Amino acid sequence: MLRKSLPASRKRFGSKFALAAALASGTLVAASGIATPAYAKEKPAKAAKQNYSKGFVAAYSPVADAVNAEGADVGAQKANIPAVVAAVETEDDRFAAGQLILSMGSKTQDPALQRQGLEMMLKSGKVPAEQVGQFQFYVGNLAYQAKDYAAARTALQAAIDQGYTENDPEGLIVESYFAEGNANEGIAYLEKVVNARKAAGQTVPDNWLLRGLKVAYENKLPDASVDLSRMLIENDPTQQNWLNGLQVVRATHDFDDQASLDFLRLMRATDTLTTQRDYIDYIEAADPRMMSNEVLSLLDKGMKAGTVSSTETYFTEAKSIAESRAADDRKEAPKLVSDAQKSANGVTARGVADTFLSFDDYANAEKMYQLALQKGGVDNERVLTRLGISQIEEGKYAEGKATLAKVTGARAPIAEMWSVYADVQANGGTKPAAAPAPAATPAT
Repeated sequence: MLRKSLPASRKRFGSKFALAAALASGTLVAASGIATPAYAKEKPAKAAKQNYSKGFVAAYSPVADAVNAEGADVGAQKANIPAVVAAVETEDDRFAAGQLILSMGSKTQDPALQRQGLEMMLKSGKVPAEQVGQFQFYVGNLAYQAKDYAAARTALQAAIDQGYTENDPEGLIVESYFAEGNANEGIAYLEKVVNARKAAGQTVPDNWLLRGLKVAYENKLPDASVDLSRMLIENDPTQQNWLNGLQVVRATHDFDDQASLDFLRLMRATDTLTTQRDYIDYIEAADPRMMSNEVLSLLDKGMKAGTVSSTETYFTEAKSIAESRAADDRKEAPKLVSDAQKSANGVTARGVADTFLSFDDYANAEKMYQLALQKGGVDNERVLTRLGISQIEEGKYAEGKATLAKVTGARAPIAEMWSVYADVQANGGTKPAAAPAPAATPAT
């Protein structure tokens, strides 16, 4: 058996794929410290001009004077904050108290005080309308740093509702879900934001989708991995994004050999077979005794790319087996068409179609798969998948997608990713890799 020549250290699917470096990157957005909003720090104006209560002015003034004095020991005044807050009677009182507490928090680098001050100012209703969104973002950011994720989301959403767009508040909401271990909710929110941005004609950073894809991989979420891979590739169909997306889909699904073969065919079509392990899995799924021509062309591709060793026993054995059958398979397939047409069921037609597909005769493969479906007695999901693949490889993208839309069950993710491929091909194909930046010219 061919499997016996595999090196003993190898296992099917290895370590579930080493994901590309881009997928292992950090977060959508980094929470960071905030700059104190620019508000005057003098004591409240006279009560005749603004509605400050006498009791509040009495409690506030000595603390504000001490905080604003040159060389002040601001930390020593923290103990007086409860008394200032307790004296609040009016919304002007509340705004001034919040302003003072925010100032103290900024001077002492105390995020809890900063948040308290901002929240009081917002609650007062006295923050200028054009700055409410900014303040809400500051509160959300500080709540996130304090791991108060539910409160962070409330404030960040309030910022978004006010039209605040700086610093990606949506990204921080997504990260808040991930930080508390709620991957499903985070991914659902991320997908909603991405869809809304695309519907509005706005750009979506790749790193947003890569971040979601990383979480789907780490949490073993197969449905999310398909959705995010599709969205990533539709957003930016580069070869690297194909690699990231397909690796995660493959790692989060347990396909049988025949399903795996059709997925690996997509990886081959997108040039994302990047490891020797990928080629071994492909050969095992195709079987050089059954898909001899396909295995030969695969080995040729791998050897030219330098991924497959031309001297390793496993590959030389596979090549030898395939070479012994390839010519006969090409000769026999056309002769079996009449047998398939006469057969009472579609089993022979399916086998002939598989052979045509293996040496890229997509037109005849399409005809035989259609015949297999008509006669019945076959695995419809498998036949529909390969019929769709044949049509796509012929350039019949709309027909191929329509066929693949009928695929259900375990093969549905494979059908969906092949449909994405059809769309990409119909729109000009995968983007070429970005050219490296030119070397800097030495100063003269």
